Amino acid sequence: MQKIVYFDSYHLLITNKPDSFEKSNYTIILTDEEKVFDFRTDPSMLFNGFKGNIALITQFVEEALESIFDFADGIVAAGGIIKNTDGQVLTIFRRGFWDLPKGKVEPGEKIEDAALREVKEETGADVVRASHRTIVTYHCYVIKGKNCIKETHWYLMDVVGSNTLKPQTEEDIESIEWMNKAEFENKKLLFYPLISSLLTEYFSK
Repeated sequence: MQKIVYFDSYHLLITNKPDSFEKSNYTIILTDEEKVFDFRTDPSMLFNGFKGNIALITQFVEEALESIFDFADGIVAAGGIIKNTDGQVLTIFRRGFWDLPKGKVEPGEKIEDAALREVKEETGADVVRASHRTIVTYHCYVIKGKNCIKETHWYLMDVVGSNTLKPQTEEDIESIEWMNKAEFENKKLLFYPLISSLLTEYFSK
């Protein structure tokens, strides 16, 4: 089992399989039980500007992830990986990076409903869920002095009908573009690391 938590341009790998990753890609590798416990007690390095990937080797993967939620404010969001009949994926450009449509789940709202709503609001696209599969990602950040960890639920979706795409400018979305695998690869460095990893996995299948 493993979980990946993104922070800034880096990530934390939590795994119970010490030989499942390339160790040269990590600045810090925590294997000692005492150091792992110290991290679970105080994961502040995910929020204080530490630069480098971190690996945490533990048999308690879920508990280690939960310790970050105990430390920071948890936020639940939902979004979509939307494809058209040509196999292209719908992307949005905001704040200098390419991204996927997503947003916070409102109180009392079902996560799937939030994903469909956010896609419609941010892009104008009418979509339907294409698979029962859901991908969950985690992202740590600081906003207005508060440590936050966002849990985002991603749904695979198909666009339906002929849509007039309209970027939600009040959410700083400047443009919307359909991208195939080659176009994504050409712009890969202009995607947030989490989104880049998500789409790399998607296009590899």
